[in-house]
Amino acid sequence: MTTLDQYYQTKQQLNAKMADGSFTVDKLLGYQELMYRISVLESCMGFVKTAPVSADLNAMCFHYQVVDALFICLLQERQFGMPADEKLKNQRETARGNLETVVGSFRKQFQSFAPTSPEAYRDAVSRMINTVLPAWLQYRYTYIPF
Repeated sequence: MTTLDQYYQTKQQLNAKMADGSFTVDKLLGYQELMYRISVLESCMGFVKTAPVSADLNAMCFHYQVVDALFICLLQERQFGMPADEKLKNQRETARGNLETVVGSFRKQFQSFAPTSPEAYRDAVSRMINTVLPAWLQYRYTYIPF
């Protein structure tokens, strides 16, 4: 079962609690975070599925710009969650640093990307997404673990 599948199951459970009136307000922040994570994971899944399989540099460039824009936003948005003591602040800084390193590494790699086959771009984007997402999830867990 993938992380996204687990999130879908959790969403179903929480939606059932909302429907029967047993959802408590203390779960609201976690629910909102869950919806955010699902949105990001679904976007990334769409990026992999729509990655151009061709040598058309314009198509690859546009696609990469959209992917890159999301990853830059992931570094900047939604920096709220549990109050942080020094230990948690350090964990957040470390996780953010890891995510910045991973995103930065791929940004450098794609600056000089030269496809060797029609599938090369799709494969590279897939590798990038499969590397960035675990680092992003690690970072998100420092704000709202569930």
